[in-house]
Amino acid sequence: MSSRMLLSVRFFVLFFLSVGLAHGQSILPPEIEWKGASESLIAKPDNQWITPTEKSNFASTPTYAETLQWFKKLTDASPLLTLVSIGQSAEGRDIFMIIASTEKTTTAEALKKSGKPLVLAQAGIHAGEIDGKDAGMMLLRDIAFGGKKYLLDEVNFLFIPILNVDGHERISAYNRPNQRGPENMGWRTNAKNLNLNRDYAKLDTKEIRAVVSVMNAYDPLLYMDLHVTDGADYQYDITFGGYGQQGYSPAINAWMERTYLPAAYKDLTAQGHIPGQLLFAKNDRDFSEGNLLSQGGPRFSDAYGDARHMPSLLVENHSLKPFKQRVLGTYVLLESTLKILVIHGQALREGVEADRMKRAEQVPLAWNVPQMQDGSAKEIPTDTLMFLGIASQMVRSSITNAEYVEWLGKPERMRVANYKATQPTSFVTRPKGYWIPAVNEDVIERLKWHGIKMEILTQPRTVAVEMYRIREAAFVNGSGAPKLFEGRLQVSGSHQAEKRTQVFATGSAFVSTDQPLGDLAMLLLEPNSEDSFLQWGFFNEIFQRTEYAEAYVMEPLMKKMLEESAELRAEFEQRKASDAAFANNPRAITAWFYSKSPYYDARYLLYPVGKEL
Repeated sequence: MSSRMLLSVRFFVLFFLSVGLAHGQSILPPEIEWKGASESLIAKPDNQWITPTEKSNFASTPTYAETLQWFKKLTDASPLLTLVSIGQSAEGRDIFMIIASTEKTTTAEALKKSGKPLVLAQAGIHAGEIDGKDAGMMLLRDIAFGGKKYLLDEVNFLFIPILNVDGHERISAYNRPNQRGPENMGWRTNAKNLNLNRDYAKLDTKEIRAVVSVMNAYDPLLYMDLHVTDGADYQYDITFGGYGQQGYSPAINAWMERTYLPAAYKDLTAQGHIPGQLLFAKNDRDFSEGNLLSQGGPRFSDAYGDARHMPSLLVENHSLKPFKQRVLGTYVLLESTLKILVIHGQALREGVEADRMKRAEQVPLAWNVPQMQDGSAKEIPTDTLMFLGIASQMVRSSITNAEYVEWLGKPERMRVANYKATQPTSFVTRPKGYWIPAVNEDVIERLKWHGIKMEILTQPRTVAVEMYRIREAAFVNGSGAPKLFEGRLQVSGSHQAEKRTQVFATGSAFVSTDQPLGDLAMLLLEPNSEDSFLQWGFFNEIFQRTEYAEAYVMEPLMKKMLEESAELRAEFEQRKASDAAFANNPRAITAWFYSKSPYYDARYLLYPVGKEL
């Protein structure tokens, strides 16, 4: 194909993208005009290091190849920046990271020995939400050649521009109908259709394994996950935060609330942005019933960081704000974070050490909103929020005949209830540790990927442990559909503890809870935890029966069992009297006797992980 033909093809692609964008934007609520001091951060047209996004006046974002090419050129030209690959995606693309530092050696060990606070920021975990990539490109350009080298005098910075590199290349103007630009948005999930921000616990994806390997190697003092919201309209253009005083890292969360948030809010406001706390409409529509901040499990980036006592910040730009406004707000937040850690990094480091040394005797597996039961509010929380909202009205659809919210583009202020999941629940007493059988090598491998320390047996060992028998296992949800989620058949159920003396073979692993990642280990191995390996389906084989007994064998056995045990006779009669369906079901009766016999599989429904108390 000739160069002229290539130019023509590119023109028509851009033309149709722009037409699609115009069409797509026409269905969005009214845009709020914005001007801010942060616009001065945009490079002049003659700047040789202008980013592709700036060059397009924030209409588009560069492709993976264009982004990588731009960063290679920048890092080759600046001694402050180093480009490295941290792994490969499912489709074989390099997931690259830029190390920004004044240190001569930028290995993980060297950066840790420098004593400087280290920030790890990632963009594009959901590839359509790509603001962070373009903001990081601008900031690193200014650190290298824009007079901001001083930002690295007392801090090191790791930046992953695109985490979901495969989803980034599934480009369309129609990928995110609720987002105002750029015109070429990537896809939410990776090439295997998995949501990376549901994978931190189970580690099924190469992309999240790569990020966790960076966490383990570099031990960042602060981790930032840069997103763009879905959902309702409001005035805030950038929202972020941690978990307040709840969670597994109280000292870290206190620092975040009392030190980080006020300083970051101040910097963003000074640059013309409107920062706020994380916002999720309680009724999934508008904020008339309040805001609801729940605490997800360690499948999510921020909750994962909380469980491993690594300060973690979830950033959600507002999807209905212009792309330029969102990118510039992210730039300001990244720069502000580097400055904050120079001043307050030592206090944060002390908080991290305190949380990592903590060994709570009772560990909650979940957190509830104290004012809510069964998903409905029983009382209004005392915590309220002066909410900077956008006026709306309820309109009845002429097509569906259902009501929907229509946003009117007019700013308004209202005080709303601010529900927070601050009540710990489902407590588990911290055991000495967990024993994982050698046959469950996939679980042992994932625990290692998390950085959890363990002892691997070099010879068999007999151990007194507590184990769980799983009851009422369910592989379907309330509507009867299979619990298929993120590529896995999930399972839930109740469990009953029993004492056992168990032989663990060579290759089995003992995971002590007396380690900084002990809380995370408990969340992954306690069956009642929603993000346990059991509930994610790593042990589904225990729900399969493999031995049975025929009726001609069971008939004499049942008679013998009744003759020899008065207690069993009484239990059988009571069961028949209380359960008519059982009493009239010969197969159920036979199965009941079989389960009481010594021939029954003693390991059926037995969760194979043992707890040493």
